[in-house]
Amino acid sequence: MRFSWIALSALLAFSGCAQKGAFDLFKMDEAHERAVEQLRSGTILLSLETKAIISSVYLNKIDSVKYKDGENFLVALYIEKDSTIIKNRDWETYGYTLMLNGKKATAVESLDEKDVRRSLIPVHNSWYRYYIIRFDSVPGDSLALRLENNQTGSVELNYQK
Repeated sequence: MRFSWIALSALLAFSGCAQKGAFDLFKMDEAHERAVEQLRSGTILLSLETKAIISSVYLNKIDSVKYKDGENFLVALYIEKDSTIIKNRDWETYGYTLMLNGKKATAVESLDEKDVRRSLIPVHNSWYRYYIIRFDSVPGDSLALRLENNQTGSVELNYQK
């Protein structure tokens, strides 16, 4: 009984001491906050093995002035590949298609390691390949970014305009 009173007293004494929380140490600017809000990720699994991972950020919501033509995404993509053909980094080579609401991309730009635009996506791994992908404008408010392979499966990332 005495221990519980001591523990309760200590708990009450120290509960009001903190002025700042741990998340106060990790301040982001507005663009990065919006990027975290827009981040969607998905995985294609086959027999409990990861075949592909896609993470994307809908750029139109981050900077509507810069990304006003069409639907623009920053995509981090990992595709399991044979080490003998690692030089080729095109997802179509591996039988994957990437579509937005059933339509293929109109422009794909591969980003190198030093491209500052890569900092907008909070996914940083050496095995990912990064792209800015543009699609034609889609009517309606919902967007479905779909990575698909006939042999391994598919994953869909959903966004609202």
